[in-house]
Amino acid sequence: AAVTDTGGGVASMAPTRVVAALVVLAACAVVPARAYDNGMGRLPPMGWNTWCTDDLCGLIDKCTDSEIRSIADAMVSEGLDKLGYKYIVMDDCWSSTNRTADGELMPEPSQFPNGMKALADYVHSKGLLFGLYTCVGTKTCHGGRPGSFGHFAQDAATIAGWGMDFIKADNCNRPSVGEPVREFYRNFSHAINATGRPILFNTCEWGEDDVLSWGYEVAQQLRIQADHLPFWHISGGGAGVGFGQGTVDIIDYVASIQPSRWIHQYGWLDPDFLETLFPVTMPFKESRTEYAFWALWSAPLVVSTDIRHMSDQMRQIIANPEVIAVNQDALITAGDRLFNHSDGAEAWSRPLANGDVAVILFNKADKGAVNVTLPMTALGWGAADTVQVRDLWRRADAGVVTGSLTAAALAPHDVLMARLTNLNKTAAAV
Repeated sequence: AAVTDTGGGVASMAPTRVVAALVVLAACAVVPARAYDNGMGRLPPMGWNTWCTDDLCGLIDKCTDSEIRSIADAMVSEGLDKLGYKYIVMDDCWSSTNRTADGELMPEPSQFPNGMKALADYVHSKGLLFGLYTCVGTKTCHGGRPGSFGHFAQDAATIAGWGMDFIKADNCNRPSVGEPVREFYRNFSHAINATGRPILFNTCEWGEDDVLSWGYEVAQQLRIQADHLPFWHISGGGAGVGFGQGTVDIIDYVASIQPSRWIHQYGWLDPDFLETLFPVTMPFKESRTEYAFWALWSAPLVVSTDIRHMSDQMRQIIANPEVIAVNQDALITAGDRLFNHSDGAEAWSRPLANGDVAVILFNKADKGAVNVTLPMTALGWGAADTVQVRDLWRRADAGVVTGSLTAAALAPHDVLMARLTNLNKTAAAV
């Protein structure tokens, strides 16, 4: 049977900040979303990419048939598929440096001796979805592998024929042909849809050419900034827009664009891979903070580190159903920053479909614990309203508050992620 990307949700446009969730849902139901909808990507995609597994985040650029099969096995045996993780995607690591005599893409034979169709069949047999990387330029970004420029229709047909469900298209080595970058992606998008196979398309043009204004018209997943590297802070150095390539740099950049303005169903903002627990440079606290923000933004949850034989810490982060539920919530929106104080204290929020609000209280500072206090009035609630607090990382109720919520002595780089229920509004609705 064919494997499809399923999920709930409603057609939507970005809501204004802090209005009743039912009002937003009603308004969204009558306003059509201008977004790339071929049936794939109704909710933010979840899965795994080769980038930082058996690799140093692209420095080796090699993946194999056996690696992909073992990851597919692990995604099922670890129960990640039941949580929504479906996509297994090969990055710039799979292709031969040559095309066939007929000009078609082909996998590197020594790495994929059984070919791509057989591997796709294996992934699909697990109830999962399979994808790969190419580039809109003449060569990919690493390894001198062939890009898809001049071959958009041919490559789309080849990839669809292999049974792929996902295409990531990078932005390197574009020839100077007098066209803006958006036209490269628009042309490839049309070629993919012309195959007749539903495929999720991921533009990876690093946020350039004002992608927020058009990316959702040609793809379900649009990269909004430069590559994410497995560090807390690393400024500059990468192609594309943004404030840097570390986790905190991405948090600051996403805050600056106010993501709820740009989110669309079938048009998800992609800040790049999750680099959960990458050795040494992404410890537990920073990895948990990374995952919390990606979830709040309705960003794709694509883990690039090894999911085989997961540690307890890995499982605590990427297999938390309550945090995933925020990311996959039926109200199509994203979390925005409410305040950013000089001591490092920040608060973020996003409304949820049932009227709850998800919040993150965050200590951005590198040194020193801080108290982060969020007034309930910042959410549009009354100062006297009684609010139930659910700590999502602890997966436990944390009592009720009136007036404000405080994360006391929050450690540097750490977050409190909570789901808030306004009991006054709940009682009034009964």
